[in-house]
Amino acid sequence: NKFTATDCDGSVDKRRGKEYIGPTHIYKIDIIDSPTTRSMKKKISQQVKTLEAHADRYPLDPKETSPLYQQLVQIIKAQIRDRLWKFDELIPSENELSALYNVSVGTVKKSLSVLVDEGVLYRRQGRGTYVAGPDFQNSFIRFFRYGAKDGVQNPIPTSKVLTSRIIPPPERVSQALALDIDEKVLDIKRIRFLEDTPLMVEHLYLPQAVFSGFDDIDISGQLLYPIYDEKYNTPIIRADEYLWPGIVEDETAAFLDIPPKAPVICIERIAYTNQDTPVEYRMSIGRGDRFRYHIELR
Repeated sequence: NKFTATDCDGSVDKRRGKEYIGPTHIYKIDIIDSPTTRSMKKKISQQVKTLEAHADRYPLDPKETSPLYQQLVQIIKAQIRDRLWKFDELIPSENELSALYNVSVGTVKKSLSVLVDEGVLYRRQGRGTYVAGPDFQNSFIRFFRYGAKDGVQNPIPTSKVLTSRIIPPPERVSQALALDIDEKVLDIKRIRFLEDTPLMVEHLYLPQAVFSGFDDIDISGQLLYPIYDEKYNTPIIRADEYLWPGIVEDETAAFLDIPPKAPVICIERIAYTNQDTPVEYRMSIGRGDRFRYHIELR
């Protein structure tokens, strides 16, 4: 069962099939004897052990009326939501999932295809299937038209913080974030720019208990959700957004460099982390003369 194959750098490696014996299953895998593939083999072992340790929490029931592939879709979504798999992490292979849940490889393929189509997973040719993070970076660009400089693709918006304070939450914020009566929030007001053009004034509310010290971080040139994930172990899994037209007030008009009473677009966002827990409330006012809306329906 030996053969040769050309590696990415053009060299020729010897490969041989090896068996990996998991806690309850035996898998046949092909490996290259190199530090990279030894690391991948260890990763496979860890993934299988993790899946089997949590198997009872995510049962697949053949007696259910819903098709098995749909059940598996919901199981994988639940595992991602519970952070069993992190964003941009390789998930187990089709054969491993098939063995673990005692379903055909075809059923697994169909489930993974659904999740790829929904943007929950993505594939890398020859490498496997990975967990996709929510693409909130393009949300700002999705709503507002701009003229990018030559060679610049999807520039990251910059911001100027106007105020940052800890306050009792307004009623709408307390309701949206499901806060207790004595909880406080960090209130950040900022202007957001694309290539030096002010496009939005934004009020951001974060639970103080979750994001203690966030007001000490310089967020002028950063996206917030990676900070939530990396510094506070609070990944944003999904968000609800509501849009409606409005008329700008004088102070906001000055920040946006538009006339008073000019048309604006109002955007309310509630963002959720694991267990569908709301952790961010945003109220944004954007320039109506630069507004556009794009949605892709599948």
